[in-house]
Amino acid sequence: MVHPTPIGPLIHADYGLWHAYRGALVFTGPVDLSGPDVRQSPCESCADKPCLSACPVNAIAHNAYDVPACTSHIASAAGRDCLDLGCRACLACPVGRAYAYEPAQAAFHMWKFLALHGGSG
Repeated sequence: MVHPTPIGPLIHADYGLWHAYRGALVFTGPVDLSGPDVRQSPCESCADKPCLSACPVNAIAHNAYDVPACTSHIASAAGRDCLDLGCRACLACPVGRAYAYEPAQAAFHMWKFLALHGGSG
């Protein structure tokens, strides 16, 4: 089970913010699935919530995401580390760190995000 987070992406109790759902599954017979994961959101027990203060331009504040502030920053020289290494807010999350994207994969997603939202990098 995944849960909402203060910064937007869904979080899994084991994998943190580092999960994605792509592709299609085709089964020729029944599949034995375990019961649902009923653990609470790891955000509920996270006292420090480092994700909320890690963004250098405060693009995540007051339960809102300021996409223009983020894209302006990552398109600038000052935001190059965010663009090349990944979102600092996501990287600040202590849950599932072992599953965090490698720098090249994080950069791929950040560059695609920037292109989607009108930035040029």
